[in-house]
Amino acid sequence: MSRFPILPRHQSGFAYIAAVIFLVVIAGIAVVLLRLTETQQSTVNQALLASRASLAARGGIEWVFNNPVQRCSQAPLSTSNAAPAGAVNHLTDFRAESGFLVSVSCSFRAYNEGEAIDASGNSSPVVKRIYRIDAVACNGTANTCPDTGSVPRADYVERAQVATICLLTDGAPCV
Repeated sequence: MSRFPILPRHQSGFAYIAAVIFLVVIAGIAVVLLRLTETQQSTVNQALLASRASLAARGGIEWVFNNPVQRCSQAPLSTSNAAPAGAVNHLTDFRAESGFLVSVSCSFRAYNEGEAIDASGNSSPVVKRIYRIDAVACNGTANTCPDTGSVPRADYVERAQVATICLLTDGAPCV
């Protein structure tokens, strides 16, 4: 016979298993929330960069609107129906201020629209030029926009805007 009486054993340990499972579930939820926060922050950063790029492209268009005759063509206004060579202006001042390089290009097409009669009774054709202004803003590392070398970067943003303006041969807006 043994000196100690045999007592019935109580089951134990279920609470430990439940606590471990509970901790694993809580850790999983924490990881998911962390990833969602990271994704949301990345989305907000991309949206902010996109809006800044759009504003930089708009600034390029407004730069041309300030003096479209000088900035879109080197030749004086005439009745010529030919577009200029289409030189692209890279506005590096925008990069210094906003971090975006803006490339602006212009083209135009001249149209004869009716005749104007002056005070002495002479008539001359009314020539209107329709200017098309293309502005592309990007935060790439090259000196041109669009920057194909920076496209794989996660923070690369590029936005383009197009505008038109109509001017008469004397530089006045069309009516």
